[in-house]
Amino acid sequence: MNILIAPDSFKGSLSAEAVGKAASVGVKKVLVDAEVVVVPMADGGEGSIDALRSFLKEEIAVRVKGPSGRPVETSYGVIDYEGQRAAFVECARSTGLTLIEDDERDPYRLTSYGLGEEIRDAVERGYRDIIVSLGGSATTDGGTGMLQALGYTFIDFEGKPLEVGKNPLGNISSIDDSGRVAALDDCRITIASDVTNPFYGVEGAAHVYGPQKGASHEEVLELDEGLQQFATIVEAKYGVALQDIPGAGAAGGLGGALAGVLGAEMKPGFEIIAALTGLEKKVKTADLVITGEGSLDTQSAHGKVPVSVGLMAKRYDKPVIAIAGKVDASDFRPAIDAAFSIQRGPVTLDEALDAEAASNNITFTIENIMRTITL
Repeated sequence: MNILIAPDSFKGSLSAEAVGKAASVGVKKVLVDAEVVVVPMADGGEGSIDALRSFLKEEIAVRVKGPSGRPVETSYGVIDYEGQRAAFVECARSTGLTLIEDDERDPYRLTSYGLGEEIRDAVERGYRDIIVSLGGSATTDGGTGMLQALGYTFIDFEGKPLEVGKNPLGNISSIDDSGRVAALDDCRITIASDVTNPFYGVEGAAHVYGPQKGASHEEVLELDEGLQQFATIVEAKYGVALQDIPGAGAAGGLGGALAGVLGAEMKPGFEIIAALTGLEKKVKTADLVITGEGSLDTQSAHGKVPVSVGLMAKRYDKPVIAIAGKVDASDFRPAIDAAFSIQRGPVTLDEALDAEAASNNITFTIENIMRTITL
């Protein structure tokens, strides 16, 4: 029996690779002779580089400014993408919410400058194909910090350059791109993201994601106004309407800055990761597909890994089983045949997130699923 295990990470608990390994142990406890293939997956957000680790040609260490301005030791990957050697930059590694303390969640102090530094490093090393995965960001700066790191200068209403290290939204009167990294003209930038939110408005970057990043109700309104103002300036200068770009609101507006100012192409994160890992070929040869994520809920149907894996598997009439720390939805049914929580009883969130306990619970759950299948 050929079994494909293609999970996302259980965020805050286990990496996708660790989930796959624990599930593989459960399979082997029942089917010793089964051929088990583990393909860690991601949707373009946090954990994408970890999911691609076995496919990386190189990992380049860099030191950048984190969202609060503190130095962050991070890295980006080098992969083969559509016949070219490409730099794979994960937004969460330089501007992620996990890089700051809870009391640092000030939307006007946090910027995406570090992401721009990573992109600049890749460009200066000669990479002209760059993939940027968005998700897990701490910022709501419309990508202005990233652009500053790439040589853009924002001018205030008195004609003075706005300083680096602060969110300038609401204070920008014009853009000076004379210092822009010239080699960007030769770059093909691809955005990996599963988010379709617009740049501003009630479904935009500030309203939807601002509160979880520390923005009060009043700050959300101010940030949204700043995003609208910035969009107006970008359209006047470059002729691009950020609000018309699906996904422009991803990662606090980074999607808009990348697509609208840098000319990046937006693609579903899952599709990019699936292509890089050769997932579809492995699905075709599988007898059973196992997938999963930390919480299988109403958001899972919107581009998340388990449903995306399931939909791919169903194109080849493969049975699909999902596991999760929590199962709280039913709209995954067309893609997933059965879903199981790994919890064995009532637990606190901290207990559920404990890595060792989660690993053991995954193994136990998969073992019992396999015993049922082989009856």
